[in-house]
Amino acid sequence: MLKQEKFVELSALRIFTVVADSETLTQAAEKLGITQSAVSQALKQLETQMNVELVVRRSRPLKLTASGRVMRRYARSLLEDHQRMHAAVGMASEQGLAKLRLGLIDSFADAAGQQILEQLMPFAEQLTLRTGLVGPLKEALLERDIDMLLTSDPMQDHPELEMLPILRDPFVALVAEKHLPQCGESVIQLAANLPFISYNRQLRLGGLTQLIARRLGIELPIRYELDSTTTLLRFVQNGHGWAFAPATCLMQNPMLLQGVRILPVEPGSHARYICLLARKGEFGDLPRQIARICRDIYSQQLVPQLPVAAPWLAEQAYPIEELPAL
Repeated sequence: MLKQEKFVELSALRIFTVVADSETLTQAAEKLGITQSAVSQALKQLETQMNVELVVRRSRPLKLTASGRVMRRYARSLLEDHQRMHAAVGMASEQGLAKLRLGLIDSFADAAGQQILEQLMPFAEQLTLRTGLVGPLKEALLERDIDMLLTSDPMQDHPELEMLPILRDPFVALVAEKHLPQCGESVIQLAANLPFISYNRQLRLGGLTQLIARRLGIELPIRYELDSTTTLLRFVQNGHGWAFAPATCLMQNPMLLQGVRILPVEPGSHARYICLLARKGEFGDLPRQIARICRDIYSQQLVPQLPVAAPWLAEQAYPIEELPAL
């Protein structure tokens, strides 16, 4: 019969996997929201139970021993199995999941967050919506702080995730109407005559903006670099320059479009693609059901809200089930 001390607690394994992906115990404690002392105690407990050292204590950043690397592989597998068990048991019950934690990028959450939560109410007793920037939400999904994520980054370098395309979100050019007589209505003319108002280049939207400029062969004379769509629209409305923005962002603040001209980004067709990410095999058919709900919300509720001043947008904004070939 095994001794009791050989049974490892899942909570200790969870702490160890975060330690394994951190540079210091302090950083691991911050990620977990607990004290460094609690992290050290959990790590020591595991080492005592397994009778091995798991971490090279003197190393900065932290390094795992050979035993620690083996432990990390098994710990991740056990935690994934535990999550799959909970999801499968919950989905098999009449009540569905006890809890569903959904991540949603800010630019889409403002337009559709409420509608999505209302449609998902029958699937779980408790729904949690976490919004924010792409980077922190990606980390939250990989660290199991959220269950699924609606994002513009398909994360195709993570084969443990299933990716379900949701929608095509076209980019537009925005400029105050007062600038049009002198600066023209094409992106080429705007770039030559006005300062550019950019999303922060460290953000995914900023990176996509730079990609559009390269495809068009234009230089962007950046004067302002912002991380908020609301601020970006205000700067455009007040005549400080012109900008690129995805169409879903136009639904957030229609008052900020007064006096602003919405122009197609020509030549070519430029868009971002929003998809649903979930860990493979953990939620049965639920990710596909949620994907269908999101596509319906987009086509039936959001697309009709696109500005009437840009009727051509309706032909470029639509739900998708496959990503286009890049």
